[in-house]
Amino acid sequence: MNKKFLLLVANLCLFATLANAQITFLKGNAVLKDGTKIKGLIGKFESEPWFNQRYILFKDSAELAANPNAKSKKYKVDELETYQVGETIYDKIHFVNTEKLQLKSLGTNDHMLPRLAKGRMNAHQFYSYPDDVSAFWGTEEEYKEWKKGKQNELLTGYKILITKDQDTKAKDAFDADLLKYFEDTPEVFQKYQAGGYGNEPITKKKGLAAKMIAMAKKVAFKPQEAEAIALAINDYNAKNTK
Repeated sequence: MNKKFLLLVANLCLFATLANAQITFLKGNAVLKDGTKIKGLIGKFESEPWFNQRYILFKDSAELAANPNAKSKKYKVDELETYQVGETIYDKIHFVNTEKLQLKSLGTNDHMLPRLAKGRMNAHQFYSYPDDVSAFWGTEEEYKEWKKGKQNELLTGYKILITKDQDTKAKDAFDADLLKYFEDTPEVFQKYQAGGYGNEPITKKKGLAAKMIAMAKKVAFKPQEAEAIALAINDYNAKNTK
């Protein structure tokens, strides 16, 4: 008999679930807050990328050469300035996610975010963190499905944070009027408006039904839209280099 149970899931310490995390160590490097540069292997959390926003697990090259089984060292976000894992560069970005405010136990609102574009316009990908506390009632099998659903929500609910020139507050590109960002570069403006980067063409939506269809497309084709946004911003930066 599969009995139901009540479970309170607490994530007051984001670093407590390492035992179940899928980590791949790749060649990388980091610049610490004091300017020190380190090289070695850095852990990438394949299925829980929000961990990489809070810290890195680092294995020093020299220590690995002497001992292949050398343990990793943790560097938290407040100890880092930037780091690179494989081809992906992570920058320290200050962002307060007002849609999902964190408890102080999670610490700073600085996050190490993967860079999508850098120049007059900057773009970084941000994942929300697991709930501080959540409650579940059901069977063991239902709990597994519930947990899987929660993780999928985090993986698909990411934001693309953008700033331009002297902006100090990042905005989510999915909710921003990107044409206003591109209006000083007509070539990019017109191409993005027409859907030339693989994005959904920008047209005036008339009526509730048209707006609902547009929103549904936005959710269904989010990965393609995200790629198109990055392409457009990188093109904008290329055309606005000094």
